[in-house]
Amino acid sequence: MSATGTAASEDLGMADERLDVARAMVHDHVASGRAPSVAAIVMRRGEVLLAEAAGVQRPGGPELTLDHTWALASATKPITAAVLMSLVEEGRVGIYEPVIEHLPELAGSTHDDVLVHHLFTHTAGWESPLFSGRMAAFIASGDLPPLTLDRDLLSHIFLTLAFDPIRFCEVGEVMAYANVNYELISEIIRRTTGDTLQAAMQARIFDPLGMDHSALIVPDSLLDNTVRRAPDLPFGEADDTTGLALQGELVEQADAGGAGGFASPRDLATFAQALLDGGIHDGSRILAPSSVRAMTTNQIPGTPAVFGPDATVAEGSWGYGFSVICEQRWPWFGGGLVPMGSVTHPGAGGVNYWIDLEHQIVGVFFEILTEMSDMLEPISGLSHRFQDVITGAVVE
Repeated sequence: MSATGTAASEDLGMADERLDVARAMVHDHVASGRAPSVAAIVMRRGEVLLAEAAGVQRPGGPELTLDHTWALASATKPITAAVLMSLVEEGRVGIYEPVIEHLPELAGSTHDDVLVHHLFTHTAGWESPLFSGRMAAFIASGDLPPLTLDRDLLSHIFLTLAFDPIRFCEVGEVMAYANVNYELISEIIRRTTGDTLQAAMQARIFDPLGMDHSALIVPDSLLDNTVRRAPDLPFGEADDTTGLALQGELVEQADAGGAGGFASPRDLATFAQALLDGGIHDGSRILAPSSVRAMTTNQIPGTPAVFGPDATVAEGSWGYGFSVICEQRWPWFGGGLVPMGSVTHPGAGGVNYWIDLEHQIVGVFFEILTEMSDMLEPISGLSHRFQDVITGAVVE
């Protein structure tokens, strides 16, 4: 069901007073000055319980709405994963086949054993150019070698790094989160379909779900609808940490499936609800239930994870596109009450959403961060607390 209207909370086993707290949090967060823009949607069993927006679309601009289009950053990855899973269902790509079957540029090296599965789960054994600083240095140098492929500049940058990965462990030993894995998935999709990732995403996800305020390559019709952040805020302009901004032509015209997507809160809630419903929305099926299970199941049990140069946990817990919540949680990125087995994916800059499979809840929380750590942690963010209030509102 689309994220429109609101249902009676008592009919869906949710406490009114807790939902009122969650609504107030959205507006108070903006009033406090901690965030200039916040939008949130909560659905249970396909019914909208909360739909709030506060703040402005851009500095000095109009009031924010739930249909304004946000840069998703890494929250793009589950959508890209869903596109590839649709190709898996068609027998055009195999999850447990070598990546070099599709990308021969990686052949003849230590990467021959990397499977599509390892790209999905960030277990190829490669360092993250983002957290090593290699990407920022690469962009700052301006020394971009020619790429024989006809790609936009951001995809060019990502693929140049992806086709020259730095190995730090054996394949499958450690999960190391990296955009390059999903840029290689993006390239597999392009070569399999013979078109852009944008075209595949539009045909296989956006159009069937009615996601009219979403795009990978932002069309002129949506440019004025996108949310903007002040240049002095995180990702307002390129900085020394990442070398990237979440606005401007570089990202808005990028066919980049690792971090280049745009969507409204309503649209992302619709995508998440379709997955919760087993891959179907209003009679349109985008995925089989088996694909949804693969996306939302921990595919690397017992595999440790590293995030950045020195942040490690004993259990990575990742599905095909989503982080699968386990007993070891990352600080700042999610609520402590959200049950294990739920799935989520944040995006740098303040985007987050989660699917609580146990309670049949979809939650979307978008905010513009005003403070972020060098590890891209959302220090000023409220999403983790918001998730706990929503989970605590469940009474049956």
